[in-house]
Amino acid sequence: MRRTIFIATLALAASSLSLTAAGETVTYTGTGTYTATRALLPLSNGGAVMHVVNDTVAAVQPSESGFMHGECAGLGYLSPEDELTIKTICNFDLTGADGFVVSLEGSPKAGAAVQVMGGRGKFEKASGSGKVRQTYLQGDRGSYEFEFKITTP
Repeated sequence: MRRTIFIATLALAASSLSLTAAGETVTYTGTGTYTATRALLPLSNGGAVMHVVNDTVAAVQPSESGFMHGECAGLGYLSPEDELTIKTICNFDLTGADGFVVSLEGSPKAGAAVQVMGGRGKFEKASGSGKVRQTYLQGDRGSYEFEFKITTP
């Protein structure tokens, strides 16, 4: 269950990226921390479906401010064998006018793959991919590392 919180939050780390020129691909890296709220629905097979909402703050480079904020929401499946898979959508704010949206899918054990799905301002038609990895988890709080390659049109 706690693994779901981790993955939902990882996607949030991408929110405070530096300004990029049109047509440029920039690799953003950093670490973040998150707090999650979750709801669990037990299933008759011994597994469970989870709904998770996360709030995250991350240090990111390159970035004018050095940090970003994000909010994520997603669903996960916890198997009877305690294997978790999750899909999360996150909205990240870089500035008041610039932000992007990512889709994150994976598991805490294997890490999560990220797809950039556009955004607003300079990220309006952005694309890209990335990865996240959990580094700490206790209760509804945790931390992660991330790398995102984002191309602006």
